Amino acid sequence: MTMAALSLSSVVSFAQLKGKTAVELRDMMGAGWNVGNSLDAFGKPGMEAETSWGNPKVSECIVDKAYQAGFRTLRVPVSWGGHISSQNGYQSYIDRQWLGRVKEVVDYGYNRGMFVILNIHHDNGADNTNTCFFPTNAQKDKSVKYVTEIWTQLADYFADYDQHLIFETLNEPRLVGDLNEWWFYPVDYPQQSQVREAISVINDMNQAGVNAIRNGKGNNNDRMILVPGYAACPDGVVTSLFKVPNDPTPNRIGLEVHAYRPTELCLTGDRKTFQDSDRQTIINEVFAPLSQKYGNTNIPIIIDETSIADKGQGTQERLKWINCYYSLAKEYKMPCVLWDNGTTWQTYQLGLTQGWSDPNVNGECHGFMNRNSCQWTDPTLISRIIEIIGVPVTTVLNVVANDVKVYSANGMLYVSAENEIDRVRVIDMNGHVLLDKIAESNSVEYSVSNINPGVYAVYVETQGGNKAEMVVVK
Repeated sequence: MTMAALSLSSVVSFAQLKGKTAVELRDMMGAGWNVGNSLDAFGKPGMEAETSWGNPKVSECIVDKAYQAGFRTLRVPVSWGGHISSQNGYQSYIDRQWLGRVKEVVDYGYNRGMFVILNIHHDNGADNTNTCFFPTNAQKDKSVKYVTEIWTQLADYFADYDQHLIFETLNEPRLVGDLNEWWFYPVDYPQQSQVREAISVINDMNQAGVNAIRNGKGNNNDRMILVPGYAACPDGVVTSLFKVPNDPTPNRIGLEVHAYRPTELCLTGDRKTFQDSDRQTIINEVFAPLSQKYGNTNIPIIIDETSIADKGQGTQERLKWINCYYSLAKEYKMPCVLWDNGTTWQTYQLGLTQGWSDPNVNGECHGFMNRNSCQWTDPTLISRIIEIIGVPVTTVLNVVANDVKVYSANGMLYVSAENEIDRVRVIDMNGHVLLDKIAESNSVEYSVSNINPGVYAVYVETQGGNKAEMVVVK
């Protein structure tokens, strides 16, 4: 019995999700995971682009692994610029083979009842031949047209998808190559005139994306839309120059930010240890300013990229960051989507990394899953994230009509059901069976004191059917 047996998507049906506000959807999203450096990659032509940064094609097994771990949101970054042409009345007409492949990956998550975030990724740059938008007045008309055409096509293509599919207008729109590419000062009113201009154009692009989506048919008037500020940094949506788009559908806009903080630990720099002062830094730079501006509004904040780089420091230092960051995210009600680009410290050292060129950069090692083997590189880190955030009850995989209850406390696992229980298995995130018991009762209990703390799948066979649940073993 492996974890593949818990991939019951073919027999699972989820009720249509509709009419929820952005805040209500936020509260259902749980922990999230990015399938990064795949559909957003470029460097090879056509359909080969997906593997151009060293990752294998995204498989159903990969998304299953994220679902089985307890992640309930899947972010699918996509670059469209290498897959467009001028035809059918569009200047930026999306290649239908590429669009079909994107749909396959979206469906891997959507068909499991996960929230799926789909965006425009890496199509921003001043001199890139694949450049489709750039936030300057000189390129404003081109940029707005591109955003409008892409979202018009995506809204039409995914019109029947319910609120489990979330659209994100742009990824990290910024002045690529500028000295202020990633930051600006002061927050309220940047001194740099080019940054002020960029923020204004980003406001227009966000509005264009919202307009195109809402003009679509089907469920697009009910869909949650995420919009970023400058560079998707927290300051980008805190600055007074940022404008939340006007939306004809009330309470469906959320803000997306990226926050790898503290930067010298999570991204650039050689620091490998988590310091006591880091907690206050994270609060001051991320959670406090966002909460102060939006905490009492109907506009939720989604941190759809965050991570701590693998710099060879081992599990414990990264766990300290996870304990702090994710606990704060839960406290401030800001769901986090873990950035995973498939690159670990080991693959970086072996020179297997592709897609970013600086050999002195180790801050891009954010590989949590080995996508070739469909195994977590360090399951302890993943378990801790899910243990802190929990698995929303509404998204647990249920494949039975009869009621089954599963919980763990004080070193024991308790299972009860309306119908007689035939068998109980406890399986870890890498598919190992840790407990396998035959039962002939409606209520059973087993010692799990020999199982390490973490998140596990419990597979229950009853005479009324089967059920898969997630459980946290303390």
